[in-house]
Amino acid sequence: MDMQRRQQQLKVPPYEQFSGMLQATGLLIAGMIIGSALFLGIYHHHLNSTLIYNRELQDANEQLLQDNSSYRSNKNVQSRINRLDVVIESGVAEPLDKLVEQELERRIRNDLNVIKGQRISSFSESPHLFQALIAQKTYHNVLDKDYSVHVTTMVLVQTELKVWVTAKEWKRSPT
Repeated sequence: MDMQRRQQQLKVPPYEQFSGMLQATGLLIAGMIIGSALFLGIYHHHLNSTLIYNRELQDANEQLLQDNSSYRSNKNVQSRINRLDVVIESGVAEPLDKLVEQELERRIRNDLNVIKGQRISSFSESPHLFQALIAQKTYHNVLDKDYSVHVTTMVLVQTELKVWVTAKEWKRSPT
């Protein structure tokens, strides 16, 4: 008899008692997952915009340091090229990412650094030689892709050389 009483006392409570609590727990967990996904999406967007802004500031700082050193070395000479300005244009069909534009601009500016300090008269005598420095050049491994650039315009304004280039993704032709 004692054994039967103990078995009656140890019965498992019915499932219906806990169904409301299980639903509430499930909703709480689903809400936590959805909330964390939204938070990560917003965080990723802000991090990406901060990285782009940081890259722009680094490029501007690098350009200002180069210009400063160029101005210091050629401050008394007005007939020399002291500053370079590169403008990247991309096609409407294939617009370039902001980071790709910045990296291409940095690489082109580095290639054209040999022009700084050159006489303005040497540029006006043979601009095609200066244009040949980056004409039809392919820049490899720019954020895991290759890009070819083509010089569209080069303008010399006082001691500043402005260069406009078009950039397209370079794809190897199947051979």
